Amino acid sequence: MAVYKILTPKKVTKRIHKLPHHVQLRLINHLDDLTVNPNRGLKLQGELNAYQKLRVGDYRIIFSVSHKAHIVKILKIEHRQGVYK
Repeated sequence: MAVYKILTPKKVTKRIHKLPHHVQLRLINHLDDLTVNPNRGLKLQGELNAYQKLRVGDYRIIFSVSHKAHIVKILKIEHRQGVYK
């Protein structure tokens, strides 16, 4: 089984560090899981149909997967109320 690399932009990393510690731990655990199983998320619809979402409590991880390059690129991590804006 191939292991995928997680690409996290600097703004996403900063966003994670601003969250409460228990939320950070949950997000990091789910990001680690994506390295082994990047197809865990649900496909988004409409303009964001190239992306998937993963629910982590009240937060959403929006990401895309490149199976050829074995890369998971994180687009954004936000609270569920403002993630799709």
